[in-house]
Order: sequence, then structure tokens, then C-alpha cells
Amino acid sequence: MNVDNPTDRRAQYPIVCIGMSAGAVKPLEELFRSLSPATGMAFVVIHHLRSHPTLLHRMLPCCTSMPVHLVDEGIKVHPNEVYVIPSGKEMTLMDGTLELKPRSRVHGWANVVSIFINSLAKSQHCGIVVILSGMDEDGSEALKAFKEHGGITIAQAPETASYRGMPDAAIKSGSVDYVLAPENISSQLNEIAAKFRSRDIKNVRK
Repeated sequence: MNVDNPTDRRAQYPIVCIGMSAGAVKPLEELFRSLSPATGMAFVVIHHLRSHPTLLHRMLPCCTSMPVHLVDEGIKVHPNEVYVIPSGKEMTLMDGTLELKPRSRVHGWANVVSIFINSLAKSQHCGIVVILSGMDEDGSEALKAFKEHGGITIAQAPETASYRGMPDAAIKSGSVDYVLAPENISSQLNEIAAKFRSRDIKNVRK
């Protein structure tokens, strides 16, 4: 990646995917309360709700001064803003735009986190994935390819999670850079953002 090339969109701003499920609302709120609203990053929240409308887009403005959006089809992603997937949808990133469609997996465990991670890995943005509390293994299958595309990965420390299935599976994949308690995840994101802004990309994982 040439960070001095203005046409290289990876040098413009990172996109952070936050994958969450059962037990993750509290750590998500804690993350945003401690996170700088001016990191230069965009935040995409992917949850597992199927039939009940999410309220995250109404709750998170109490935790951050960043604009929080419930995603509509074709919305463009911008830095220092938060985007929440609607319930019962899959979401992918294409040319800086969030695209929605009905879930392809109607029964069984959700795979919406993995679907978004795979699209982020193929995008022209620097990507970061945060896996919070949740059951099953959503997200873990996509992390290896994501890392191969230069992505940075963070998992909530399983002993701090109400449901440790998702962070445990992420860690067992061997593709997690940082395992952190919720109060330390935002500090790590702030540090990564500072290194990105200073173009210290080579040391971003140190």
C-alpha cells in the first residue's frame, strides 16, 4: 500500500466491522463511550437480530457524538460515522457503499458477520474487525482471508464476555491480533487510528 498516493483509498480511512450477538450491548456501549469521535475511521455494527427491529441506532447516540445510521440500501460510508445493519438482513461493502439483501441463511446460526468481513477484505479500504460477545462462531471463518488482505483483528477477552462462543472461535482461528477486555478495545482502536493518521502503517500492530 502506498500511503502517499492520494488515489489509494486504503490510505484515506479504515472501516471497522464490529461483530456482535448475545451479551454484546454493554461492551458495545462501553467501547463507544471511550472511543474518540474523531478517529478518522468508519464503524459498521453487525448484529444477529432476525425478526425484532434493532434499537442500536437509537441507543448508541447516548454513547458517542458520531452520527449513527440505521443502514438504508445504497448508503455511502464516511469516516467518523456509525452504521448499524437492519435486523434480518445481510450487508456487504461495494465501492464504499453498503448493500443490503435478505438473509440467505434462514435457519440455523447466523453468518452475517462473516459475510460482511469477506466483503471488507475485498474492498479498497484498510479494515479492522472487532468480535464481541455472542454464541456460535460467526466471523471466525472469514478472519484468515481477512488477515491475508492486511486486516487487523481484535476479539473481546472471552472471560469478560457474557457469551464467549464468538470470541473463543475467533481466537481459535489463529487470526486475532489483540485479545482485550471491553474497556481496552477502544484504547487500542484510538492507538491504531493515531498510527494510521501518522502513516505509521508498518507498526500498526505493535
